[in-house]
Amino acid sequence: MSQDPALTEKRLNALWADPRYPVLKPQNQSIVMMSDMHFGDGSAADDFHINENALCEALRFYAKNGYSLILLGDIEEFWQFDLDEVCKRYNESVYKAMRAFGDDRIVRVFGNHDQDWEAPSDPGKNNPPVTVAASEAIKFEDSNGRPCALLVHGHQGSLDADKCKWFSRFVVRLYRYVEPVARKFGFKVTGKMLKASIVKDYEHILYGWAKKHRVILLCGHSHRAIFASESYYDRLRKKLKFTKSDDERESINLAIKKEQKNKRDILTIDPSGDPLPCYFNTGCGIYSDGLTTLEIENDTIRLIKWECEETNPRRKVYQSGKWSEIVEEVKG
Repeated sequence: MSQDPALTEKRLNALWADPRYPVLKPQNQSIVMMSDMHFGDGSAADDFHINENALCEALRFYAKNGYSLILLGDIEEFWQFDLDEVCKRYNESVYKAMRAFGDDRIVRVFGNHDQDWEAPSDPGKNNPPVTVAASEAIKFEDSNGRPCALLVHGHQGSLDADKCKWFSRFVVRLYRYVEPVARKFGFKVTGKMLKASIVKDYEHILYGWAKKHRVILLCGHSHRAIFASESYYDRLRKKLKFTKSDDERESINLAIKKEQKNKRDILTIDPSGDPLPCYFNTGCGIYSDGLTTLEIENDTIRLIKWECEETNPRRKVYQSGKWSEIVEEVKG
């Protein structure tokens, strides 16, 4: 994943300035955002299928509690699989759970792996539109009706996912047939192997754009959950400095070791140690132990982990903050 700073600036500037994209008011509704599920066909090449039960449980929870659902791209893995294959596998599970929201409570933003949603009918909706099924961006307004946040998938400005996506798609489609064989010999690429899928400057560039323009950027693409410009690993290290209890320190150190083992100990987004809370990332649905979402409810934004358990997936709050306060801090 190679990120072009100039191209990123140009693409995000154009989306932020374009008045045609949908505008939502998060303070007037409950919203859940998710991305990078990468639905396949249920085969060994489908990295999502282990979290199918967890996602269905999450969708049922959000539909029942009146949330609107925003899909921030790469929900389907169309670089490897055809629409018919994906629908055949998930139509009666995750798509059925999506349809329970009703068409007025589900919005799609396309990503690089599911850009096909610019055209076909969406199986996650009961009465999908005949023409365009997804847009490239959504905006949030603050309580005064001013745009304050840009929601995109996050591939804008990426050379392999944006500028040269035709070649990347060909390579990934070919890998579909190689992956099952690679797994048999112990080689496996999953959402946990994040250092391999994130160039170290990717998040710095997106964070830099948001900070420069004083805009909250909510996206996916990198597969690493970020809350208010800090990763879970960053927060654990910070918490460890101020914890005196031996038992609590041991617990934090175990969590840090887990992040290191899963290769999520990536460099901080803002080396100053005092980041502006302008960059949020939904994470993904292909972790080996669950999936992550971002929620906004009653002026609170939360990073949620739905832990993968066979009978009863658990909803765990990782981080939270007051949405209106974050908006005001970012606006300055």
